[in-house]
Amino acid sequence: MQNKIILISGAGNGIGLSIAKKFYFENHSLILLVKNKIQKKKLEKIFDKKVTKIFFGDLSNYNFIKKISKNISYVDILINNAATRNGDYIHKVKKKDLDYIMDLNFKSTFFLSQIFTQKMIVKKIKGSVINLSSQLGHVGAHNRTAYCASKFAVEGFTKAAAMDLGRYGIRINTIAPTKTIVNDKELILTKGRLNKIKNKIPSNKFTKKEHIAEVCFFLSSDACENITGTSIKIDGGWTAGK
Repeated sequence: MQNKIILISGAGNGIGLSIAKKFYFENHSLILLVKNKIQKKKLEKIFDKKVTKIFFGDLSNYNFIKKISKNISYVDILINNAATRNGDYIHKVKKKDLDYIMDLNFKSTFFLSQIFTQKMIVKKIKGSVINLSSQLGHVGAHNRTAYCASKFAVEGFTKAAAMDLGRYGIRINTIAPTKTIVNDKELILTKGRLNKIKNKIPSNKFTKKEHIAEVCFFLSSDACENITGTSIKIDGGWTAGK
């Protein structure tokens, strides 16, 4: 795959940072969206500024998304990774929390996809959009009404967008991982909780952020030129059956 311009949201740490590193070491140019100035400064020490642009701001705020649109003329590949979680029981979910999770997890994905696929069409780029979803975009779970709502929305949007964009040669897919260890401290601080989750995964393994990055790279390659409107689940068999 020749040099491409890759836009990655939520690139400040965890899964997003792993995806950024994968494309960077494969000699692609990066545009990274992060939460704050601290994350921006950290990434500036990792990535060569000659091939990397970094913007910080709140993707739940449409004004920041519009600013991004004005500052970036086009991209070849868009990876919507920015997201947050909510673990409240249905009757405990506050309006402000529901608004935030939908604005960040779903609406930022929708708007960034809308903006940058339009730019692809204008420039006749047969690009790729990859949306980071979840196994909980396919099945429900206790105390995850807000989170599941946001990820089911991402899955539904992706399928419908594939119908709209296919005529332009633009592909759009999701990656749906199970629990992913993004920080080794989790293995110590939440050991009991993690063991309960692992026992529900048929493979008895968590997803690794590096594996998600590899699947992202695969989905953006020419080998996947006829894969669109679908979801690659990296869930250890969680959604395969009970």
